[in-house]
Amino acid sequence: MNTTISVAYIQTGIRASFSKVKYKDIAPKVGLLPTAQGADIPVFPMFRARLTSEVFRKIIEDIDCLTAQYGTLRNHRNEEARSRFLTAYFNRIVELFSGLILNVPETLLEGRFATQGRIEYQYTLYGGVTVIFIEVKLDLGGPTERLNTYAQVIAECDACALANEQNGFDIPIIAVLCDGKSFSFFKYERPSPKGGAKPRFSMGKFPDGYEEEPIFEMSPGTAPRVFIQKTRRLCESLFYVFLSGYHTGLEGYCNLSMEESKEESKSASKRDSTSGWHNAKNLAKAALDKAKEAWDLRKENDQVRSKRSAEEALQILNKSVNEAPWKPGEDKCSEVYTDDIADVP
Repeated sequence: MNTTISVAYIQTGIRASFSKVKYKDIAPKVGLLPTAQGADIPVFPMFRARLTSEVFRKIIEDIDCLTAQYGTLRNHRNEEARSRFLTAYFNRIVELFSGLILNVPETLLEGRFATQGRIEYQYTLYGGVTVIFIEVKLDLGGPTERLNTYAQVIAECDACALANEQNGFDIPIIAVLCDGKSFSFFKYERPSPKGGAKPRFSMGKFPDGYEEEPIFEMSPGTAPRVFIQKTRRLCESLFYVFLSGYHTGLEGYCNLSMEESKEESKSASKRDSTSGWHNAKNLAKAALDKAKEAWDLRKENDQVRSKRSAEEALQILNKSVNEAPWKPGEDKCSEVYTDDIADVP
């Protein structure tokens, strides 16, 4: 079975097609009242997952590198520059999954709701679409613009959910919306077609009450220390999203695999991989819980235990990746690099 779990980055610029998706039209389809102006959007608990200092340092180095190439966000003159710049915030996080999550640009399947969005980056694993990144150029300060942006998120999520449904997956989708100033988080859950219930669209809310994760920028007079501390919170929100998507995807794949095993009545010898997927799924959940624990410990100023828990979370994630029955066979050139090897005319 050659199916995919996807983490997608969808970029939508300012163009006439964006206005085709209106909140007043799409809100009733997910059980919301247009007249409530978004006040009735339910919330789901959003968290942060602690990164090790080594991984986070690499993220800061990537941000420095792309800042030197494209400038800061406020100076970007086109969406291509901003799109490439924002990858610095999650490239090193994706790398932690050792190739099980891959960047495969791909056109999104058409959903039930009309949309003209296009995928800029799509990260594939096993299973179905679990996380999408949506970038918009609009200033989301006005209520009408913001609600219509939510409509775009709903439409894009629905298209991904339709792809999941066609592949037999029942997986919640987390959408990360970026307007160039902050990240917001949403969840889209599409019920079984047989049930007749409407999809559920909700907004992420952190335990501290915040619903957005701001993108802090370096500017003249800004202390690098402040930039680093603010950026870590954002990156650890994204780490939580990727860990959650990884676990959810493995869970969806395991469920689908078990269902197919029952239907096909295959012998146990032909399903030796099932235990591997099951172990990978359980370890993914353990890594997620340990990374969340590490963040909570740091919040409580327990730096020693927080550091240890973050390192343990990464070790558990590595075990999860290694338990997966399929993994990429490509070697990392950086691991075999030596000056002698590279010393050629």
